[in-house]
Amino acid sequence: MKANVSGAGTHIGKRPSYSTVVAEKLKEMIRRRKLKAGDRIPTEAELCEVYGVSRTVIREAIIALRSEGILVARQGIGVFVAEANVSRFEVDWAAVKTLPKTIMVTELRLAVEVEAAGLCALRRTKADAIDIRRRMEKFDAERQDPKFTNILYDFRFHLAIAKASKNPHIYQLLKFMAPVVMPRVKLGAIVDDASKDAYYAMIHEEHDRIVTAIERQDDAAARTHMRAHIAAAIARLEKLAKTIPAEQAREAYEDSSDLIASFMRNLADDTP
Repeated sequence: MKANVSGAGTHIGKRPSYSTVVAEKLKEMIRRRKLKAGDRIPTEAELCEVYGVSRTVIREAIIALRSEGILVARQGIGVFVAEANVSRFEVDWAAVKTLPKTIMVTELRLAVEVEAAGLCALRRTKADAIDIRRRMEKFDAERQDPKFTNILYDFRFHLAIAKASKNPHIYQLLKFMAPVVMPRVKLGAIVDDASKDAYYAMIHEEHDRIVTAIERQDDAAARTHMRAHIAAAIARLEKLAKTIPAEQAREAYEDSSDLIASFMRNLADDTP
């Protein structure tokens, strides 16, 4: 028997996406204990049959619930209800598809990553420093077409710094935030082909200042340069928000659940 996911359209105002409706229905099953902590949820194919939607919709719903800590994925086994399903910090997945909300999340990153950079400078090993520089050089050398590049293309570089802070809570928080900070806004929204080389060179300089401070184990400089780097990103987003209509800004967002799922798989492979 198929569940109805189209009823949300009867409300006045903007209709929630099918993935949001499916996610809410799964939450309701957990609240009513039809799915309990530790239970494996039905497969994608089974959920498609139950709710009469595509695999893409199911994947988006599962990714959203994973980002909230309600579901956990176990490699090669399936997706399960989290063991400790209690109230958690949450970021509204759909709401982040606006520039003001993206800016708010980036401000949260600023608060976390400045301290992460300082701790990394103090605690990093020689191998950590080598890995961080390697990642920076790799990402900064690619210089891909801005129209097809996520504005936070260097997020795994930032994760490497968080990991080397030796505070697993900082690292896990950034990984938790990954679905809502990556991959949303395209770099092409703020950089055109004519200015891309100058932009990439500028970002490389910002990165290099952070990495050099980490290599020198100068925690004060690492914090200063990380703050400047993320603050500059916020300033660029704020400028974008002021110069184009909200409707046009939405076109800069990438809605591919496959892209997000691929990124999350890559993060899973990078778990310490």
